Amino acid sequence: MEIKLLVDSGNSQVKWVVLFREHPGANLLATSSRVDVKTLLRKHKQGFFKKLILKSIESFKKYSIRDFKFLNMKKKVSVRIASVAPNALNKLVVEELGQIFPQQSIRFICTEDNHKIVTDSNHKFIFKIDRKNPEELGVDRWLAMLGLREHIVRKKLQSAFILSVGTATVLDKITIKKSERAVHTQEVIHEGGYIIPGFSLMERSLEFLTTKLETTKYQPTKFPSSTVESSLSGIYIAQAAISFITQSSTPIFLNGGNLDKFLTAWRLTKKLLQKNNNIIVDPWLVFKGLNQLADRHPSHYCSPDFLQNS
Repeated sequence: MEIKLLVDSGNSQVKWVVLFREHPGANLLATSSRVDVKTLLRKHKQGFFKKLILKSIESFKKYSIRDFKFLNMKKKVSVRIASVAPNALNKLVVEELGQIFPQQSIRFICTEDNHKIVTDSNHKFIFKIDRKNPEELGVDRWLAMLGLREHIVRKKLQSAFILSVGTATVLDKITIKKSERAVHTQEVIHEGGYIIPGFSLMERSLEFLTTKLETTKYQPTKFPSSTVESSLSGIYIAQAAISFITQSSTPIFLNGGNLDKFLTAWRLTKKLLQKNNNIIVDPWLVFKGLNQLADRHPSHYCSPDFLQNS
């Protein structure tokens, strides 16, 4: 039995995927969920996050022909965490996971100080970043780029954009080219990108106009006449507009916790601009990258400061 828990810890949400395989050769099954950071912090003393993780794992019980006793099963779980969140949240997450799994099975994935990452033993894919200070590129942006691997193979891409819509909205430019040193090897290069405040941050920036701003389940409209409507619709259009600075034929791989809101914004904005672009929704992009590093590259394991000092 193989069980892998992948956790993407952000500033607004904590998301996770559980991968389950009954035995070698069996189908790989997966489930996913998420929780708002505010909810997690508020209910921490109730073991809320722990209960959510247990629920996700125990959902596989109906697919197992073996005795699915948790005491035996938890030793088979590997936990890999990628985080851009503050140490206070990381500490909380580890504390609750440590109540379920052995501490040695919980590992953080880091990509700091890397100018390149090779994901295949035969060097078929080399991922690089084109910047002097590699530590400035967050682990989430690294993992999203690594997650492009299957799309590059399937679509034979030469260039792409990654658009991540979370606490911040981030547009990254990716170039793919054949390596000059190795035949049949492709270099996937992060050329740079743009970062703007996400939906919630933009809402807060306009609170001086009105306290009623909240984009949840909002439908933007063309040139609204009230202050609230104008502010909310303006936020939506500003979020979507960043996608239209790209070439229309180059695919934009969209991921992040604000997918639904962004797509709503995008549909209106392309009508207003009378432009179109090539949006490809892949909500699993970061997890695909995280899974590539989860067990194959122990050099990317790291210990946050709070673990080193505990």
